[in-house]
Amino acid sequence: MSIEIKELVDLARASEKYKISQNDILFKSLDSQLSLYYLSPKSIREALIPCVEGTLHHAAPGQFIHQYQPLMDKVTYVDVQIAQPLRLNQQAIKELLVSRQFNEVELYRELAQEMDGVDFWKTERELHDCDGTQPGYGIVTLEQIRISELKLEECLAISKKAPANGSERPSATALKVIGLLMHHLAKNGQFQNHGLPNKSQIKVLLLKLADEQGINDFGLNRVDERLLADAMEYLETQKK
Repeated sequence: MSIEIKELVDLARASEKYKISQNDILFKSLDSQLSLYYLSPKSIREALIPCVEGTLHHAAPGQFIHQYQPLMDKVTYVDVQIAQPLRLNQQAIKELLVSRQFNEVELYRELAQEMDGVDFWKTERELHDCDGTQPGYGIVTLEQIRISELKLEECLAISKKAPANGSERPSATALKVIGLLMHHLAKNGQFQNHGLPNKSQIKVLLLKLADEQGINDFGLNRVDERLLADAMEYLETQKK
């Protein structure tokens, strides 16, 4: 579900108002309990290229060369409008925790669609701007980050109701139900990948259903694939 600018407030302001440190908010975001945003200062089109992970090769003592294969036939173009809220990905959040800033390019990677057989995404500028003729990516700082005040309130309310040990693992029965429904969906080719349920497509379906029913998609955007994988693994242990 998209979010409007008017729903967002400065992270520092939210931190002060709700008596929660910015680091705690970052950790909750890293755990997919919250989403953080940056307002684009410009309109721009980015070419995103899916890549397949390769092996690491030694370049020098303590250094490695990252090997990967770009899938140029699957390039995707995304358009960003000025003042558009761009959601931070996990890498950006980690960098904020460590150095209080991150590279703008992480914002565009987050716009890539789920695609089977893809390990990560790079932008065209990263891959081909060897001579440095194109504009470089800027640095986004912690002070520029925004958050939905409503979502933060909901998250803090849920945290107060959570069990003391923080355990909210789904029951074995729930995993079995989810796994069986996934196999049923896989009878439709759209939700199948090499004969198995296609987790990324089922994730897209869940987000679409939540949007259609006006349901808060909290937890569906990141956690669901782990849950779906757990359900599939559990189902394998239950075969007669």
